[in-house]
Amino acid sequence: MFLQSSTSLSADKTKRKYETNDYSVCLRSRATGLWLPHNWENKKFERVQSGSCDEQNSKQTSDTSKTIKEDEDIRIYAAIAFAFLLIVVGLPLWWKTTEVYRVHVPYGRIDDLREAEIMFPMSITVFSKSIYRANLIHEHWMNTTLVGNGIIKVDYKVDTSVDLDKALTSHSLEELDALDLFPNKAGHIYLVEVPEMHRFTAKHVVVGSKRVIYFSQKAGPKTLVTLLDQWILRSEALVRTKAIIEAPNEWSRDRTGRRRMPPAAQYDLMFSMVHPEPEKRDVKWNIRQAITDYCGALLEYLSPVITFHIKSQWLYSVRLEGRPRQVQQESQTWYSLPEDVLPHIITPLEKKLGSGVSEHPTIQLVLYIPPCQISPLYITSSQPQVPPSTAFLSPRWGGVQIFNPPLSLCGNGEKESPWLNSAAIMNTFKMQLKLLIGIPELDKIDGVEQLPLPASGIRDWEMDSLMRIRATEHLVSARITLKSLAQLLDEISNIVINDEVGDRIWEAILKSHESINKILEHNLMDGYNLSKQAFLAAETAFSDPSLLALLYFPEDQKYAVYIPLFLPVMIPVLMSLKSIRSWWISGALQTSGSKLKNE
Repeated sequence: MFLQSSTSLSADKTKRKYETNDYSVCLRSRATGLWLPHNWENKKFERVQSGSCDEQNSKQTSDTSKTIKEDEDIRIYAAIAFAFLLIVVGLPLWWKTTEVYRVHVPYGRIDDLREAEIMFPMSITVFSKSIYRANLIHEHWMNTTLVGNGIIKVDYKVDTSVDLDKALTSHSLEELDALDLFPNKAGHIYLVEVPEMHRFTAKHVVVGSKRVIYFSQKAGPKTLVTLLDQWILRSEALVRTKAIIEAPNEWSRDRTGRRRMPPAAQYDLMFSMVHPEPEKRDVKWNIRQAITDYCGALLEYLSPVITFHIKSQWLYSVRLEGRPRQVQQESQTWYSLPEDVLPHIITPLEKKLGSGVSEHPTIQLVLYIPPCQISPLYITSSQPQVPPSTAFLSPRWGGVQIFNPPLSLCGNGEKESPWLNSAAIMNTFKMQLKLLIGIPELDKIDGVEQLPLPASGIRDWEMDSLMRIRATEHLVSARITLKSLAQLLDEISNIVINDEVGDRIWEAILKSHESINKILEHNLMDGYNLSKQAFLAAETAFSDPSLLALLYFPEDQKYAVYIPLFLPVMIPVLMSLKSIRSWWISGALQTSGSKLKNE
């Protein structure tokens, strides 16, 4: 009993000693790590001699906060580095390496082409001894709708002092037309009153092969004005040509426009001899010599305006589709090919001619020798008053001519075959070629006739009319093409526009303006050639293969490819920007607080 009491007393004293001692004993919890006052009964405490518990906890908290702040700073700096590399370096580098190369397109200059009006100036000079008749012609001229059509600008002049004595001494109008009494320049027309013109012809108006119109004292002003409008200037065709290109759904082409070949840099002129039965009927024809003799002058005359590449070929064992109908007329038997089956003939024949082997448009001129069993063969019309013919024209394609050799050659291999009559054949081909390039068949005008064709087969005023029509086609087509190209490039941003395309666009714009200026200066030939260059440059730019380089990879597909690559990387970076902002704000506030405390 005594011993036990002594022990208890000793413990109480020790406990009081610790409780009253200035140096407290703090024990750290294994569970929380905090410093707490000593408790003997709690076996989870370690006994540690130290200062007060609050000082221990404050020291530990300070060390922990410092370590946490250092870790947070390192993490923020890493996030800033990643964001800097991705946003400042990565994105611009990706944007630069994946951007589409596009040179500057002058959209404003293309729009300005609409304001550049196409105007063809014409100088018409009347040479007459009577000022009254000259003014009467001018009065009728001013009353026509041609004056205000906006595409022909006529400068009308009257000269009553010209010496017409040479007209009295000439034996014919052909002789007078060959004297070169007036400058033969494009864009100029001369109306010459010929005294005693009845000595040469019964007509009151005669059109020369150059740019001179001869008329008698009895010629009516209305006839002269009609002649100028329908034959020389062809104002309606100019207006229609321009309107069709600008609004194709609102206008229709006239007969000449439907026949005319589309504009091109050059044309392949193919002469083809189609002979289905060479073993039964031998035919001889020197195509090369025939082209040189009968088409050489025409092609040379057209060379400054149109470029032709001449080709020729012989095709054997090729027949025209269709079943001709036998016709018995008096004592003759011949075969009829109705005109309504002619379109069905062209399609299978074109496959044999090989017109698709060239990149340029091909004008086909075909001479067909019918087989012996359907010879002679003629083309008949549904109109009874139209006589049978041996040739037909396919608009914008070419012409076909049927030649019927003597039946005596059929199956007679021993008889020598004669050479074909090239003059008749080539004259037909020349007429078809003129229609295909745009020189029309002129409607008859009462009291008007023409002098015989020159060696070239084309009159100078016909060439002027052709150049005006073609220049209008070129300039309007170039403007429409450039406008379409500009709209396409503006709407589709991933089309590559390389330097070559840009150069062609600028060339088309500049050549168009130069062409219009040359035409206004009465330089029709240079104006036409410049318009052709503008048209070809615009077509080359529009059809350049480089424009299609990235069309197979549009914007939606591009984002579909790049988003799965960049999105997993961008989301953590974008989320870290919020932490960087909070860290930056807290640092700024702490710095401000420290400054205020120091003050």
